[in-house]
Amino acid sequence: MAYDNNKHKTARPAATRPRKPRPVAVVMCNGGCDLQGCKQGCIGCGTCVGVCRKNAIHINERGVAVVDASACIGCGLCARSCEQGIIQLVEREFTITARCSNTEKGSDARLVCDNSCVACGACERACPAGAIHVTDNHAVIDWSHCISCGMCATKCPRNVIRDAFGIVAER
Repeated sequence: MAYDNNKHKTARPAATRPRKPRPVAVVMCNGGCDLQGCKQGCIGCGTCVGVCRKNAIHINERGVAVVDASACIGCGLCARSCEQGIIQLVEREFTITARCSNTEKGSDARLVCDNSCVACGACERACPAGAIHVTDNHAVIDWSHCISCGMCATKCPRNVIRDAFGIVAER
């Protein structure tokens, strides 16, 4: 008589755990700069476009990489390949981003970019959660504290801080 290995096994439902949404890539550059002048912005080299397996990134008319969040799978290849180190992976729920990586002082940053952060601190003062700080002369968001209220975006005089879905009321 053959032994049946499955005789005493009972079917168990597969472990169910909530799936964590995949992050999305965000380019921390507004594209308002003279490509030769801004040393920290997107240089439009296209490396990120070349490594993206989902065609979720393109170079816009200003020479800056733009991510299509609906196509991005959050694999991180673009972030790892970015020569400037300005592509970050953020959780999809964090819709507010400070899209400037320029570390020049305000007056110098203004000379090379129409949309650079000038470290004025308006965003910092407006944030009710204390989630945004000016570090190295540009706004940096601490997403562990951000409540996505958009107050920082509405107060930013240079339109550096943006809401990914455009739901924050404009000034």
